Amino acid sequence: MSLQAARAKIGLAHRQLEVAWERARETWDDPVSRALWDHHLGPLEQSIRSASGAIDQMREVLERLRRECGDGPD
Repeated sequence: MSLQAARAKIGLAHRQLEVAWERARETWDDPVSRALWDHHLGPLEQSIRSASGAIDQMREVLERLRRECGDGPD
């Protein structure tokens, strides 16, 4: 799997999780649901942004290496 495909897959999974969470919140609003959001689901968004940025940086480095080594598009 390419880095771009992995990034897209992570983004899709995150969007699906957001939709599922919004559906769950329609009927589940108690201290446990809020703790789940505060400790796990809420911070996940920043982690995903960081991972996406790291993937983009890795992709750029790999593309540069391929160009410099003559194994990729010029």
